[in-house]
Amino acid sequence: MIPKRWVKRIPSLVVNRLARNLFKIRQFWKRELLHHQETFLFDLIRKCRNTVFGQRYNFKNIKSIQDFQNNVPIFTYKEFKPRVEYMLRWERNISYPGKIPLFAISSGTTWKEWKYIPLTNEHLRSSQVRWWEKLLARYCKANPKTRLFAGKTIVIWWTFIKNPYTDKNNVWYITAILQKKSPRIWKLFKRPGLKTSFIENWEEKSNKIIEENISQDITWITGQPSWCTQFLYKVLEKTGKKDIHQVRPNLEVFLWWGMPVDLYKDSLKELFPDPKFKYRQSYNASEWFFAIQTHNDSDEMLLLTDNGVFYEFIPKEEFGKEDPQVLTLWWVEKNKEYVLLITTNAGLRRYIIGDTIKFTEVEPFYKIKITWRTKYYIDVVWEWTTVEYTDKAIIEACKIAWGIATDYTVWPIAPKWLEKWAYERIIEFSHKPKDLQEFTRILDIEMQKAFSNYYDERNYNNTLKENIVHAVEVGTFQKRLSSNNKVVWQSKIPKLSNNRGIVDDILENIIQ
Repeated sequence: MIPKRWVKRIPSLVVNRLARNLFKIRQFWKRELLHHQETFLFDLIRKCRNTVFGQRYNFKNIKSIQDFQNNVPIFTYKEFKPRVEYMLRWERNISYPGKIPLFAISSGTTWKEWKYIPLTNEHLRSSQVRWWEKLLARYCKANPKTRLFAGKTIVIWWTFIKNPYTDKNNVWYITAILQKKSPRIWKLFKRPGLKTSFIENWEEKSNKIIEENISQDITWITGQPSWCTQFLYKVLEKTGKKDIHQVRPNLEVFLWWGMPVDLYKDSLKELFPDPKFKYRQSYNASEWFFAIQTHNDSDEMLLLTDNGVFYEFIPKEEFGKEDPQVLTLWWVEKNKEYVLLITTNAGLRRYIIGDTIKFTEVEPFYKIKITWRTKYYIDVVWEWTTVEYTDKAIIEACKIAWGIATDYTVWPIAPKWLEKWAYERIIEFSHKPKDLQEFTRILDIEMQKAFSNYYDERNYNNTLKENIVHAVEVGTFQKRLSSNNKVVWQSKIPKLSNNRGIVDDILENIIQ
């Protein structure tokens, strides 16, 4: 006799088999081809030639990619912002035909002002739907026996805010857009529901999500690593369990986005100790989707070439020059770092997104890794320290000192007369090292091993002194963001900066 619990699962298992096979087939139909890039760009130029932007930069006479690069300058958000403000005011035909119906708001990482990213219905269709389709297709190919579709997924998202110019509700946080505009069939697999998702108070929202889904069969969870780990620690606190597998035995994959996950691997292993548990990375930002991970055992990501985006690349050593070299996908090289430029069918033109990437594979498929943010660095004595090195040093120091770090932030300390510069760090630990002074010493050694410039400044040039480290509990940064009227799930504290303004504010409020 078949057990009743098996009988109840039959419908979900049938759905899982059908969905799994469908996505396996779909991955053969949709290939990432280089010619998609050229086709997309010239279709976009034809469509936008009569817009204000198209007339200003002579789109009618653009006959080649070289013409496009010669006619259209490179833009930062600050330089492109006046055009965005016209779009926000509901003006027509600025850089894309018609009115822009929707805007994604940035996370406000820099603690300055919000960025408003234009989004069109065409961009939503060409980007989001294809992204989900390709991501799931590649996952099913790599995991032919997956039961992903037999359960639900937990997705944390936020709500809309008022348009600052028209008072319309057409400005959304990116996580809200991902869910609100997702295909109807996808919503059948997603938790929480709309009502819970629109709760603005973080504590109330997280408690409600846990309460509503305690009996749901959750097979995957998706979100940003820093706040997902904090949410999952809260789940363990509420349930009294040792790890997430005890709470959700059928959970098989964590899909993260927005940042490299290396720093969070130790805390994720603590949450998901089962060696069969899988991790998947996606590269997206407020500006939308760019790449997906294709294999279980590699964090390389496949660049999506027919996703409503035309890519250009500035070699890292050229970035900041008045007339930098700019390459298209045809000319990139393996193992070289590039600053990413995007042109989209949502209105952005040759826009510096703020990330650098490195190609690990070129032709016929282009695979990348995110290396660092162009804004995230420390450069006070010509050392040019980036997140890549600080991440690596903290990971190694935690292994040696038996600690588990979940997040951190680093700023320089300006020297007094005849003194040296130093780095001051605030690190969130889920397991704090027993001897913080010894951890600080080890961290300094690992920084020197990871980065030759730092080693030179500590030893030969003698311009940097030992670090200062403050240890705080998991969730400290999020509490600070909440007290600063930041939306918790969307906001994050920058890991590196030359500006001490933020760290002084944090120290005053959270370090006793």
